[in-house]
Amino acid sequence: MILIPGGFSQMGAAADDLAAECALFREGCQSDWFRASEPAHSVLLSRYYIDAHEVTNEAFIEFLNQTDNDCGGQSCLSPEQSQLTSESGTWQLPEELAAHPVTGVTWYGAAAFCLWREARLPTEAEWEKAAAWDADGAVARRYPWGDEFDGQALNFCDAACDEPQADADHNDTFAGTAPVASFPGGRSAYGLYDMAGNVWEWVGDWYDPAYYEVSAAANPPGPETGEERTVRGGSWFDTGNFTASAIRFPSSPDNADKTIGFRCAADLP
Repeated sequence: MILIPGGFSQMGAAADDLAAECALFREGCQSDWFRASEPAHSVLLSRYYIDAHEVTNEAFIEFLNQTDNDCGGQSCLSPEQSQLTSESGTWQLPEELAAHPVTGVTWYGAAAFCLWREARLPTEAEWEKAAAWDADGAVARRYPWGDEFDGQALNFCDAACDEPQADADHNDTFAGTAPVASFPGGRSAYGLYDMAGNVWEWVGDWYDPAYYEVSAAANPPGPETGEERTVRGGSWFDTGNFTASAIRFPSSPDNADKTIGFRCAADLP
């Protein structure tokens, strides 16, 4: 884990700016897609730890073999959306996929794994600070590495991605997920890997598209209730603009998708 110091940072972005960035990558972009990221606002956070990279298959399989895919009465993971298989009650994976981020994890599975590790999921505010905040420049970056998109700094849907939205101008050689920490040039100012691309990441917060209008100025915990949780960061399946650090989207907590993973955070002892 990496220690993120306490202090003020900025989160959020103007929907029109995110839509303009989107238009550089694809047609049909609309500002309404990004309204949930408004308004940009200042947040005061206490210091915390957060994983340097996404949770891997190797780490998650140890947890599965102790819980038998039961996370509080909910499925932890969907085998069909992951790279893991169960044979005779034991979860297994190909050795070459051990360092890839685990996918197909429900929000319940992500939260339970972090608790098992004596940690927790990060809040949205913690996730975004770790992804975007440059303390030296006192500025929020559009992407973890800077304000300009860099197709060599992340795993997104480029020429190696067999999808209609693939960007033929770049090729990271990964048709799906990449081993964690494969793109050192894409690290955030705090040194975190894969905060853009590879897999979307669950955070602890319920999703409310209007939450930024009413969120607390210090250590915002997210809405008290909701029907969907929040994912951040984009994935190998997405065009590059959706990996911008301020973008937030909803996902049902029981959704297990091949594009979604997570990382954990922790309070200081």
